[in-house]
Amino acid sequence: MPVLEIPPGFTRDEWIRYVHRGRRIIRTKSASNFELGDMLNEMMAARPYGEIGQLTALIAKQIRSSVGSLKKYRYVSTAWPAETRRDDVPWSVHLVLSGKPNRFQLIQQEPSDDLDPRDQGVWHYDTAQRAIQSLPNNPATPGERIETAKRLLRNTDEAAIAVTQLADRTEVLRQAVEDPGFRRAVRDANRDRGQRLEQQAHIDVEAGTHSEEAPGQNQQPTPPSPTVSYRDAPSSILRILGQCTSFCVSMQNAVVLAQEELLTTEEEEAVLDSLKKVRAVCDWCEHVVTTGQTDMDDELARLLGGGEGDQL
Repeated sequence: MPVLEIPPGFTRDEWIRYVHRGRRIIRTKSASNFELGDMLNEMMAARPYGEIGQLTALIAKQIRSSVGSLKKYRYVSTAWPAETRRDDVPWSVHLVLSGKPNRFQLIQQEPSDDLDPRDQGVWHYDTAQRAIQSLPNNPATPGERIETAKRLLRNTDEAAIAVTQLADRTEVLRQAVEDPGFRRAVRDANRDRGQRLEQQAHIDVEAGTHSEEAPGQNQQPTPPSPTVSYRDAPSSILRILGQCTSFCVSMQNAVVLAQEELLTTEEEEAVLDSLKKVRAVCDWCEHVVTTGQTDMDDELARLLGGGEGDQL
């Protein structure tokens, strides 16, 4: 049951008198709308269907109304025979409920409030909207406010801007990332973005390979990479070169796909630990190649796990 709220500067009796007065005015307006609708139905009852539009336009002009308004008055009066209407319920409520098959029973079920000594209903436009499972003009619950925002932000670009601006509120973002579905959606979006960036990078590289340098363009020459004869080089050397090339390509692709992921603390620590191990292995490999010694200090052995089958 709604709670009676008395604004400052009014006594309870004064405020209730104003409320009842306002409701009488609303009932009077509702009655006039029904009266117009009933009049139009009476006018059109014996007329051919083809004449109804012309007659409606003529009467609208002469009584200084609009065709659209008169059509609504007729529609509501037809949906609500006189004996089914409630004079204490606004015409706008009847309009909203007109399409409901159970409207005659539904309009009798509104709970009472403490402003009506006759214990009759407090139907208004928003409660009627809720009754037909539609959003009210003045959302009152978290669900209604969220659904209203979603309805207003149907345009993808506008919705994206709204999400970006909401991300400026740190408390909102912190609470949002607690939801597994939100984190998964962001990761999927980042993965798609990474794949697009990767594909674009390949396209750019291919375009640069086949394009000629513009006349007069001053570019710094890229130092040539050391080359070996793949026919004469030992298989161990070729294997090292292949592993390095494969690692560089794979890591570039992996990092692009992981770009801007919402990593958990555990995931970030695991990645950094693995990169530390990779860096240590690369230093050790360089030591072996330049000195021919395969010794490994205790710190490196501890970092790599010290056992067979350990993975980075």
